[in-house]
Amino acid sequence: MCGDTNRPTFGGTIAVIFPRQTRPSSSASDTSLSSSPGSVSSFTSSSSTTSMSSYSLFFRETDATTRKTRAIFRTEDADTYHALRGCQNVDIRIEKYGDLSTTSQPTSPLHQFRLNMEQDKNSKMANLREIEFELPERLDLGVSEKGVIGRQVTVREQGGSILGIGVVGYN
Repeated sequence: MCGDTNRPTFGGTIAVIFPRQTRPSSSASDTSLSSSPGSVSSFTSSSSTTSMSSYSLFFRETDATTRKTRAIFRTEDADTYHALRGCQNVDIRIEKYGDLSTTSQPTSPLHQFRLNMEQDKNSKMANLREIEFELPERLDLGVSEKGVIGRQVTVREQGGSILGIGVVGYN
C-alpha cells in the first residue's frame, strides 16, 4: 500500500470479492453466514452464480446530512453483473477479523446487512457496471476497533450460495 502508483484513488474503501469455487456441499442446509472461510467454501453455488468473476465492493460516505454509507458493487463482466442483479436479496457480512486462512469458530460479525437488489440506486440509469445501495448506518471506513479496513467481507445470496469473499482495504 506504500509507494507511487498511477491508479487514482476515489476515497472510501474497496474489497475485491472473489467468488468461491463450486464443490459438493455437506452443509447446504445451513442458512447462516459462516465466519470460517473453510466452511464458507463448502456451500454450493446456484447455476446463475457459477460463472461469476471477481468484482469490487466499494464503501463510501454519503453527504454530511444523511450520515450513512453507500455500498457499490462494480464489475466489468456482464455475467457477474446479471448474476448479482438476479439475486433478490444479498447479505453482506463484515467480520471481526481479516485472516482468510483461519479456521476459527463462527463468531458474530462486526456488521451485517441485507440488501434488496430491487432497491439499487442506479437501476433507473441502466448502468451495467454498478449496483448501488445506501446502508442503514454509517461505517467507520478507517482502522480502529470498529473500522472496516483489514476485515473479511462475505457476500451471500439470501439463504443460498456464497457470492464471494474478500478483505476491505483503502481505495
